[in-house]
Amino acid sequence: MKKIGAYFVIGLVVAFVGVLFSDIFADFFNGLPYGTGAVLGMCAYLCVVVITCTGIIISKIEEKSGSKEKE
Repeated sequence: MKKIGAYFVIGLVVAFVGVLFSDIFADFFNGLPYGTGAVLGMCAYLCVVVITCTGIIISKIEEKSGSKEKE
């Protein structure tokens, strides 16, 4: 049960960082309408999160398969 709470808090932090990143991204590209810049910022943030999570999952799979091959 402790892990579920920890993952929930991590998820909230990641979501909050995403909102901040989206807002900063929209302000950085001030030539675009704010809504378009915010959507692009959120998409860029989601790309980073998906790539990071995929790398973590793949490294865990390789770690587990590597330990089975050694036995």
